Amino acid sequence: MRRLVLLLPLLAGCAKSDAPKDQAAPAAPAAMSEADIAGTWTGSFYNAKDSLLGHWTQVCAGGTCHGTTEGQPDTVVSTYAFGADSTVGSVAAMKNPLFPGLMVTERWVSRVPSAGKVTGTGTFMLADKPDSVVLRFRFEGARKP
Repeated sequence: MRRLVLLLPLLAGCAKSDAPKDQAAPAAPAAMSEADIAGTWTGSFYNAKDSLLGHWTQVCAGGTCHGTTEGQPDTVVSTYAFGADSTVGSVAAMKNPLFPGLMVTERWVSRVPSAGKVTGTGTFMLADKPDSVVLRFRFEGARKP
């Protein structure tokens, strides 16, 4: 009996796996390119509790987006770079009516899950404290024809 107990770990380690060995690894997502992001986009953005914060329009090309938010007079310029299956963008220090009296910066990450659609998340930070978080948001939108 004692020998059987000692052999159990060895037998368990030698048991065959149920998964076939010829399964291919999942395909990596396609890398984003300028063709995926260039154009005019419109959409909405929401806070972490899914409350609507506003509607936006972005015109993007060549690593730069010019954006407006409904009800806000200023155009905001952001720069972006491609990172595999996403686009990472940032905005220089600016005044934003969502945060009266504060200078904020913004960082965002977007993905194009299907042709003509965009989703993403972002963060507003204090301009003088880039490791701060003033607001986290998510956004979604569509390319204008």
